[in-house]
Order: sequence, then structure tokens, then C-alpha cells
Amino acid sequence: MTPTMKADDLKNLSRMPVSLLRVTADEWSAIAETRRQGARFSLHFPHGMARAGQRNGLVLISTANLDPALRLGLITSIAATSTLDSRVVFDLVSPAAPGSLARLLQSVTAPGLRAPRDRLASGATQFERVSPKLGTALIAAIAEDPQNTPPLTRILAHLRRPSRYNNARGLQQDAVALAIKAFGGNDGASSIALTGDDTAIATVRVLEDAAIEHDARWMPGWRLADSDLTGRATFARRDERLDVFTANKRPLEELFGVDLIYLNNARGALVMVQYKMLESEGPARRSMASKLSEDDEADEQRWIVRINDQFTDELSRMRRFDRDLAPNGPYRLNSGAFFFKLVRRNAATTSAGILLSLGHLDHLMGGGELSGPAGGLRICYQSLDGHYLRSDGFVELVRSGYIGTRGATTDHMQALIEASLRGGKAVVAAIRTALGPVA
Repeated sequence: MTPTMKADDLKNLSRMPVSLLRVTADEWSAIAETRRQGARFSLHFPHGMARAGQRNGLVLISTANLDPALRLGLITSIAATSTLDSRVVFDLVSPAAPGSLARLLQSVTAPGLRAPRDRLASGATQFERVSPKLGTALIAAIAEDPQNTPPLTRILAHLRRPSRYNNARGLQQDAVALAIKAFGGNDGASSIALTGDDTAIATVRVLEDAAIEHDARWMPGWRLADSDLTGRATFARRDERLDVFTANKRPLEELFGVDLIYLNNARGALVMVQYKMLESEGPARRSMASKLSEDDEADEQRWIVRINDQFTDELSRMRRFDRDLAPNGPYRLNSGAFFFKLVRRNAATTSAGILLSLGHLDHLMGGGELSGPAGGLRICYQSLDGHYLRSDGFVELVRSGYIGTRGATTDHMQALIEASLRGGKAVVAAIRTALGPVA
């Protein structure tokens, strides 16, 4: 059964501005043939017309002579692109019941709204703002239909997502996005919509608790293949299968000391990632000699990871499992399972962070190169001198099977993971399984 909207969610939706975009059947046909297939697209308007929209406002998209003829989305950006025009980005676009603007307007019967309702019905402007009271009534009517709960939930989840690495919520968001990207999701598809409360997992569109409704799942280019009540959503595309797990308060993290697990069955490779927050040691002394990207920090600012009892215990558990039981198995650049992703506190969640293998970290710590105050691990971008992985490079290594465990090591850890998924704690696992062609 499709879930209904919560009262607080309805209240938040009712406060959002609403715009109406009219597109012809030919225009929508062209939009639907783009890479995002209409789930995300942009159009240019004269500045005055572009102001009919508002960033993080809702948009109704009406298309005559098509079925469905009504869609709902979110305006995520409005920016000037020339002297006369602005670009408006429409995202999270999905079909909306009752299927047409005319039928939706018929649901508005309040006497005070009849005049603006009729003006909107007879209008021909391509892009216009809906009056606040009429907009509230239209979104309330949409929310009453359970079929519209998934797209509305996706929009709310997008608006609630963390924008900075200031707590575990931002780290978990990055973990899920990285997991999906590693197995073929592009930037627009690097998230999954599942209903849930306002938690770290919910805001990246994966349910925090284990009650997952089928109709709430969405990822462009993938179809829902299966699900269960262990916090698993399974997607299939061509000859690939992607399982994304959430396992709250379960023993996976306690077992391995990690936050994110990839099991690439097509390559028999397993990779695990532990996220660590970097704390600033002091103000930056910016260097003018280099023109590195902002994320590479062309400065002398230093960052600290606290080597506390928890970190020491995590390292001990990782080393316990960091053994290659099949040295003659498939080729690996690195047959170890464990990596660390280091992100700066309060940095934007769009910043890349850096990745180090357990072996590399042990090497640096053993040589005293990263010793910081009070037992801390000091990270300086300049001292590392680019000797680390970025997310994109790491993702390619995971996808290709060039890193990760092999043979008996993978089998052993997979058995532990499958057993541990019946209990759990804040662990995200992405599993890719080779299938035959998807029908």
C-alpha cells in the first residue's frame, strides 16, 4: 500500500511557492530524449519570466495531448546566462496524479479561489507564478492522492539533505552517493528515494529504519527489482544489479570498524571505507604561488584527525581482517579491503575529500610523517603532495575490481556481512551482482 503524507510534511509543502510551466508535446518529447529523460532539465527564459520561479520552489509542468499531461518537480537553480536571459533548472520531475492540469484545477472549489483558478486554466504564458493561496490548494490536492507521496517525499528529502560535513548526517549522505556512483549511477542518479524520517539516511533517500515501501523507490535509469525489510533496496539495469543496504544499530560497524561496504560480486572484490572528520588546527596561511582547485587547499592550513580510543580500536579491528587469503587469485593493485575517507568539518558536502588505504595510513603513521598534537593525525594537503585518491579515481578502481579482497578473503568477509546484516549500526553497503540481461 502506498503511504500517505505526514502532517508536518504537508505543512512544509503548503509553504512552498508554486509555478506553472507549460510545454508542448514536441518540446516534452525532446526533453524526454535527453540523458535524464525529463527527470532533470533546464530551459532559458527572459529575466522577467524566469522570476516566475523561485529556487527550491515547486513547479507543475503541464503538457497538452500527452498521457500523463501533468508532472511535478522542484526548481533547483535560477541564474543569468546572458544580458537578456536566465537559465532555470527543473529537477526531481515525476508524473503527478490526477494526470492533467484541468483535472487538478477541477478539485479547487473554494469560492475565493475560483477567479485565480479560471485565470490559470485559460492562460497561455509559458512560465508563470501561481498565486500563493491557489498554489497551496493545488499542492494539498496533489498530496491527498497517495500516488503522489513518492515524488513529494523525494522533494522534501532533497531539501533536507545536509549541505556541510558538520556531523554524521553529511558523512552518511556522501557514503550513499559514493556507493551508487561506484556502480554506474551518474551525478543525477546518485541518490535513492525511500520514505523515512528526517535522518541522515532519509535525507539521502534511503530509509533509516527497516520499514521500506516499494512505491517510494526511485533512481533514474534503474528499475526496482526486489526489496525486503532488512533495509535493502535492489535496482537492476541491463546486466547489473545494485543493492543498497542500511543497517542501523547493527554489528557490521562493530565487526569491521567501517561505515561503507562495497561488494562487487562481478569481480569478487570487497572494499570497505571508514569516514573520518578532519578538524582545523588553525587559520590558513594562503599561498599565492599555486592555483590548485579550492578543494586542494593551496595554503598551509593543517587538519587533525583525533587518534582516540575509538580510532585505535577501529584500526585494530581492520588490521585483524586485513589478510590476503588468496594471493594467487585475480590481479589487484591493492588486495586490502580497508580505506579511509577524510573530509573537513563544515566543508560543503560537494567537496571531494581524500581517500587513503589502510596500508598507506599505517606507512605514514609509522614514519611519523603525520604526527600531530595530543596523539592526533595531522593532515596537510601540501605535505601529502597529491599522494592520495580522490572519489572519482577511487570509484573507478572499485568498479573495475582493481582494488579489494579476492578469493577466500572475499568469501569469508561476505559470509560475515550476510550474517551481520540481520543486526546493525549506521552502515551502508553497496552490492553489485552480475546478472543475465534484464528483461
